[in-house]
Amino acid sequence: MSEAVRPSRKQAGSESVKPPSGKQRLLEAAEKLFAEAGFLGVSAAQIAKEAGVAHGLLFHHFGSMEELYGEVSRVAADRMDAVQLQSFRGRTGREQISSFLRAHMRAVKQRQGDAIFRARALDAAVGSTVSEIWEASRQRAIAKLCEVLGVAAPTRKVQLCLRAWIGFHDQLVLGWLRERALTETEVLQWTLGQLDSLATRVLQVDLDREL
Repeated sequence: MSEAVRPSRKQAGSESVKPPSGKQRLLEAAEKLFAEAGFLGVSAAQIAKEAGVAHGLLFHHFGSMEELYGEVSRVAADRMDAVQLQSFRGRTGREQISSFLRAHMRAVKQRQGDAIFRARALDAAVGSTVSEIWEASRQRAIAKLCEVLGVAAPTRKVQLCLRAWIGFHDQLVLGWLRERALTETEVLQWTLGQLDSLATRVLQVDLDREL
């Protein structure tokens, strides 16, 4: 029997993968550094060095540090949304929302430096674009919360109350990360405690009803 002909690499579907472009390397480096230190804690030179590219390439692709930060924020918000929106797991609304809150806390902790920076005077530093990106992310979370809670047509009052509740949770998370004044368990318990009150007084839903 003749020896079988071995397929070429191309035939076997094992073509070499192209290395990331300079622009992609800059985005990845900027996301890493901004997540650790926040926008004002990172220089263009640091990002270029981390990416292994020439300093001028950053401005060639993005124009300014603010534009780069906006692009990084958009990517980070989309990634966080994907993780959080898939985290609603459990038999009841309480279980699903608890799962979401834990996922949110893990995601914020991974971007601790940026989260702390954004909690401060963000608009004065980089304009309103980044605020709008994260506000859109917050609104997507609110829409999912309404879906889980069975609030089919949330009024403006309901939306505002849920936004305030998420803001309360975010402040507790910052206290946990920045000041170590709270434990992770306390953040979760206090956030759910506020939701209990909101569910009874405003939403008129049963968090422990099986879905």
